[in-house]
Amino acid sequence: MKRLFKNIFILTIRQKKLIVQVFVLSIYRYLLLLLRSNTAFSEKIIKKAPHDVFLSPKKTAIARDIALAITIVNKYVPWKNVCRHQSWQAVYLLLKYHIPFQFYVGVKKSSETTEGHSWVKVNDKFICGRCNEKDYVILNQ
Repeated sequence: MKRLFKNIFILTIRQKKLIVQVFVLSIYRYLLLLLRSNTAFSEKIIKKAPHDVFLSPKKTAIARDIALAITIVNKYVPWKNVCRHQSWQAVYLLLKYHIPFQFYVGVKKSSETTEGHSWVKVNDKFICGRCNEKDYVILNQ
């Protein structure tokens, strides 16, 4: 935790704001889950939008900052912020900033277990849920 406060001074104001937003969204999503709200699921808040479009350098930088904020919050929150929670946070913020994205839900099967995973990409770069996509059967395409 000491390292977090040491490194906070090198972040931009936008990055600091996004970290706070992701932290608040993490709490908000937890409350939505407790209330059994449909908006607690990424699939329910996604709007159909083109995802193969050119992004301005500013929007690319915002997407990169969203990915950084999710990574930082995930590292320091005292509760589990698993892939589906991170994906929801990414989708929420990317919609807010009008940044086109791809949202994926996949399943990896092995001989003894089945593992689900979700991830979000912008211009083919991971925002959250970094994985080897070839290991998963994508369910939402």
